[in-house]
Amino acid sequence: MEIITAVFLGIVQGLTEYLPISSSGHLILVPALLNIDGLLNSLTFDVALHVGTAIAVIWFFWKDWIRLVKAFLKNVGSKNLVNQEDSKLLLLLLVGSIPAAITGFVFNDFIERSVRQPLLVAGTLFVFALILLWADRVGSQKKNLNGVNWQHSIFIGLAQAISLVPGVSRSGITISAGMFSGLNREAATRFSFLLSAPAIAGAAALSLKNFLEETHSNGNLSIFAVGVVAAAVSGWLTIKFLLGFVSKNNFNIFVWYRIILAVSVVLIYVTRT
Repeated sequence: MEIITAVFLGIVQGLTEYLPISSSGHLILVPALLNIDGLLNSLTFDVALHVGTAIAVIWFFWKDWIRLVKAFLKNVGSKNLVNQEDSKLLLLLLVGSIPAAITGFVFNDFIERSVRQPLLVAGTLFVFALILLWADRVGSQKKNLNGVNWQHSIFIGLAQAISLVPGVSRSGITISAGMFSGLNREAATRFSFLLSAPAIAGAAALSLKNFLEETHSNGNLSIFAVGVVAAAVSGWLTIKFLLGFVSKNNFNIFVWYRIILAVSVVLIYVTRT
């Protein structure tokens, strides 16, 4: 039964990591609402599932990553490093990753202890749904990926740092920041996805010690493995879907989903108390 639950949670993670609806929020809400406890409702298991979605984004964009790294290595030590489009984009992604890396390193323990509460998730789901709606309405959305500059990278990176709070949605807040910066929906989404790889890998690295202790002491490797695979496959499919979706549609469906989910969570907890 634990294996089936791990696969289910892996699919939830893969779907919600890249849709702007908050994976961490769902990985708190789903176990709470379905009375899943123990290892499958732990931050360590959440991080393992995030490894799966990191694999998904590296897998999906592997040609892009190879091109960016080749350009970076070719232009190291020359002015082209910050002028050539591909090497500059890799630098922009690295710069954009710094705020979340610092925030995660400093506040990781606090987040683990204090903010994994369903009602807090409901609040952040609601508030940041409105921010996504606002960005989708007022962003100029004229620039493509080549229009990202250093200010945009830092701004989007700061937004990503906020997403460490469950319910915010890393993809939702970074896509919103991208649209506020003037990127079109597809460019904002693509930059958000590329930016996710270092952030998710960093979060996994911070919890590596706990992960190794869990798998070694309790023999839970198979549970982690099936969760990671499920998250990777569903994450890959979700990336493919959303990039096609945003080229033709706005984010209204995700805004309304977040609002309805937030209200439902509050009502459930009110009726239970």
